[in-house]
Amino acid sequence: MLFSYAKQRNTLMNQMVSTTFLQLFNSISAEHDSRFLASLYSYFSESLPIVGVPEALSQQIHESIIEATKRLLQSLAADKRKARAARDVSHAADFNRDEMALVEEMEDFALEDMEKMLAAFDPSHLLLVAVSGEEEG
Repeated sequence: MLFSYAKQRNTLMNQMVSTTFLQLFNSISAEHDSRFLASLYSYFSESLPIVGVPEALSQQIHESIIEATKRLLQSLAADKRKARAARDVSHAADFNRDEMALVEEMEDFALEDMEKMLAAFDPSHLLLVAVSGEEEG
């Protein structure tokens, strides 16, 4: 909303966008909770159409978010494998299965928002294949 308002008033500056996105990227890079990751990627994806990709991001910031996304994809994939293994081996209570299903749902939301962000950068980005594979897996 801040970007939209600033753009309407012709006060949107590249420095404002870069600083905001840098903080968002730092949060994405450090976050491990898939529920919060989904929100962070969603905020980023919703902002891109307002500010535009080329004018909003320096090459360094762009590379940083792509690297963070690669790491998060690897982490989410590892977490999913662990959850599947635990589900196959364990005869845990229904609560644990419900909790695991909720975590997987949140991971799927994060993956969907990652996909939107990557597509905004480049509709043919190679990481889109990895994200799609994790969503199906």
